[in-house]
Amino acid sequence: MADDELDVGAEEGKKGGKKKLIIIIVVALLVLGGGGAAAYFFLFSGDDTEEAADGEAASAEEMVQLDGPAIYLDLDQAFVVDFMVSGKQRYLQLNMTLKSRDQGQIDAVKLHMPLIRNSLVLLFSSQSFEELQTLDGKQALKEASVETINSILTQETGLGGIEDVLFTNFVMQ
Repeated sequence: MADDELDVGAEEGKKGGKKKLIIIIVVALLVLGGGGAAAYFFLFSGDDTEEAADGEAASAEEMVQLDGPAIYLDLDQAFVVDFMVSGKQRYLQLNMTLKSRDQGQIDAVKLHMPLIRNSLVLLFSSQSFEELQTLDGKQALKEASVETINSILTQETGLGGIEDVLFTNFVMQ
C-alpha cells in the first residue's frame, strides 16, 4: 500500500510538471507574439501617420515627388546688392543653392533664370541691412526667397517645387 501511494504522487508530479511546462510555453508565446506585434505597429504604423499628416498639410503645388532624392542647383553668379546705411554705402554679397526633389522643376528654374534672378535681386534690395545682420532676418530672407521662386514657377509651370534655398556664401560689409 505504501508503494501505491508513492506511484500516485509520482504520476501527479509528472502531470503537474507537464501542465506547468505547457503553461510556461503558452505564456512565453503570448509575450513574444505581443512584443512582436507591438514592435511591428511601432515601426510601421508611425510612418503612415507621418505621411498622412504630411499629405494633408501639403498643398497641391507642393506635392512634387517628396520621396525622391534631393537635387541641388547652384546659382553660379553671386548676388550683390548695395544699401545706404547712415549715409554710408554697404554691400551684401550672397551665393545660393536651390534644393528640390523634381528634376523637371530644376530644369524650369534654369529656363526661367533671368526672371528668377530679377525677382531675387528686387527682394534682396528691399531688405533692411540691420535686419539681415540677425539670424531671424536671414531665415526670413530664405523663406521669402523660396516663396518668390515658387511663385514664379507656379506662374510659368503650374507647380512650385523648390523646397529650400541654401545660402552658400553670405557677406555683409
